[in-house]
Amino acid sequence: MAELIDHLPGQELPVKDVGDSLRQMWDVLGDNSPSESHASQMNVVLHFGLKVTPLEAVERFQSLLRFVQRYPGRIIVLCPSESRKGKAMKAKLFSQCYIGPSLKEMCCCEALMLAYSPDDFGHLANQVSVWLEADLPTYHWFSGVRAPRVKNYFNTLLKSVNRCIYDGSLQDTDYLQIEWPQPNRVFDLSKARLLPIRQSIGQSLSSYDMEELTSGLKRVVVRHAPDQSGEGYHLAEWLKLCLRDVAPEKLNSLVVVDSELLKGDTSTLSMEWEYSSDCFIKWQLYKTGNRSEMQVRLNGETKQIPAHIKALAPEQALAEALFF
Repeated sequence: MAELIDHLPGQELPVKDVGDSLRQMWDVLGDNSPSESHASQMNVVLHFGLKVTPLEAVERFQSLLRFVQRYPGRIIVLCPSESRKGKAMKAKLFSQCYIGPSLKEMCCCEALMLAYSPDDFGHLANQVSVWLEADLPTYHWFSGVRAPRVKNYFNTLLKSVNRCIYDGSLQDTDYLQIEWPQPNRVFDLSKARLLPIRQSIGQSLSSYDMEELTSGLKRVVVRHAPDQSGEGYHLAEWLKLCLRDVAPEKLNSLVVVDSELLKGDTSTLSMEWEYSSDCFIKWQLYKTGNRSEMQVRLNGETKQIPAHIKALAPEQALAEALFF
């Protein structure tokens, strides 16, 4: 039976030989080789969960490869496997060089992959530490790992990471309940993807002063499609931040995420400002075309504000989540 690691590219090697094979590979290429472009800036650990499918794994691995084309780094991919119980770890080595559009730029990257038993917490951390490039920042991406298991890595894999990320629209809501040792070093990819949306909404409402926006305001309701739960949560949190000076004592009731999910083929994310009068603000992000539309009625006149929102590519969202 194929394991998750078998669906990822690379050459299978004994675990103990990966480090030496990597060094020999760059040395053999010589002084005039692409090895001159092999200048890592970081370590990035992509940590899969047991329920991640081969298609999802390949897609996220490819996103990370595109990311390191711009921000060179060593990739370490962790693939848990139930079939590894009682067996030795299994490793793969992948390397590739990319030539930029000008044909003068070159970037070389490498990925070290490890299949392991999900119960092997201590040995896993030891092996990863051997593979990390020393003295470089380390980032850890949890993808499909259940929240209870994350806690087992606090004092091992996560002990010295610079930032830990996950995707709130793919993980269960238990991630919001994790008591991270350093919560300021944890970031949600769905919040990163929300950046152009926040910018668009903020720009559309910037022509109104805060008193005009909040006079008679009863509540703000955020709704989201089933696969946009992270974006829905962080849009509501951002709105609370924007309104914190207006109603600090009732923010949790003023801005809510409606339990009724968006249905149909029209939009993936929406918000509605409800007032005690006939005023309203309605905004929705359409499923296709990177389009949004806002309707504003605050002074007896209804205005429609369409907008084009350039969504972040997966590698751009990674950069936003890891560095900003």
